[in-house]
Amino acid sequence: MQTPVVIIIIGLFIFWGHYLNGVFERKSIPDVLGLMFIGILIGPVLKLIDPASFGKFGSLFSNLVLIFILFESGTDLKIAEVKASFKESAGITTVGFFTTWITTFLLCKGIFDLPTLTCLFIGAALGGTSSAVVVGLVKKIPVLPKTSTTLIIESAETDVFTLAIPISILGLMITGQMEAHLVVSQFVSSLVMALLIGILGAFTWSFIINKIPTLKTTKFATPAFLFILYGLTEYLSFSGPLTALSFGIAIGNLQYFEPRLLENFIPNHSIVLPQEEKDFFSELVFFLRTFFFVFIGLSIQINRLDWLLWGAGITLVLFVIRIFAVKLVIGKNSPLLDKATISIMIPKGLGSAVIATLPLQQNHVNGVIIQSICFSVILFSTIYCVILFTLLKRGITIPFYRLIYGRDKINFSNESNTAK
Repeated sequence: MQTPVVIIIIGLFIFWGHYLNGVFERKSIPDVLGLMFIGILIGPVLKLIDPASFGKFGSLFSNLVLIFILFESGTDLKIAEVKASFKESAGITTVGFFTTWITTFLLCKGIFDLPTLTCLFIGAALGGTSSAVVVGLVKKIPVLPKTSTTLIIESAETDVFTLAIPISILGLMITGQMEAHLVVSQFVSSLVMALLIGILGAFTWSFIINKIPTLKTTKFATPAFLFILYGLTEYLSFSGPLTALSFGIAIGNLQYFEPRLLENFIPNHSIVLPQEEKDFFSELVFFLRTFFFVFIGLSIQINRLDWLLWGAGITLVLFVIRIFAVKLVIGKNSPLLDKATISIMIPKGLGSAVIATLPLQQNHVNGVIIQSICFSVILFSTIYCVILFTLLKRGITIPFYRLIYGRDKINFSNESNTAK
């Protein structure tokens, strides 16, 4: 494809992404669906673009997306907010992630008969929920503020699980080491060193920008330092993605990590990113995610309808399991609408998608099927979530949820009506 045509397509994709974002705001339809369908149309259906033509650029692109979403996820995870809503969010976050992980692991093992580590990787990669979809949808339905906060915190907290655990498993998949002491030592060393490099990197960056104030006005200075940390960690054979995540968490919560001895040398208030830089990161992530979800559509294997349909089936089971997880964890006094809303909020998102591409990038023998299953679940989980959300918002499925969760308590029903 000629360079001018490629440039035109890039511009069209950016406009299309902004248009879909506007549609999402008005119609409660996640923009990721439109982006994935465009990818499916121009890739597997019309065969205008072959994802293999991306070559090494595809790997570089995936890593860039991974670095930025990990960093942004880290900065968005406020320890103070997690502590404040810990009681409400911890249960559904933990139970939701691990039930999804275990269920997906068992289904992949039974259906595809893949190696244990591969099934564990797929389950962990799909264990979280999509912040982009969840945050947008909970604003469109009259649930209690506590419920919306719980769902938003869950999507932020599970990002950490969804990104950190599969990356650790991937290291074992690539090396093939299964001996217990080697597994534990490799996992712990990679995790600890990545966290240390990320946190120490945050202190170092805070010190640097206080010594060189002109860097505060340079919007790409922080990403540049992040690239250095990521590359250094990967060069030392530790986990670069975990370093990016811990660097982001430390940047956003430096006061929780800084020893008192360092307060006079590294003022933690100066590390807080200004709003302009946050906006810059948001636009950068928006730009990257627009192309990445199109790339997902391009990469979906419609020639393997069995993988695609099995992905749809696995997703359906996950939604059923979620209903009972909510019944187990969420208090009986919570409003029926709130419990029903929590039960459908398990769309998979960008973090899962990026993680799913890593085994194929590293030439793992099961890389293609891992990516195909994960992409299928991401696609269908978003479709199911939108359909169920629409039905719930119109009250059509309320009788079904009443059979499972029971009727509203009078006082909480009133509180829910007040919240409306």
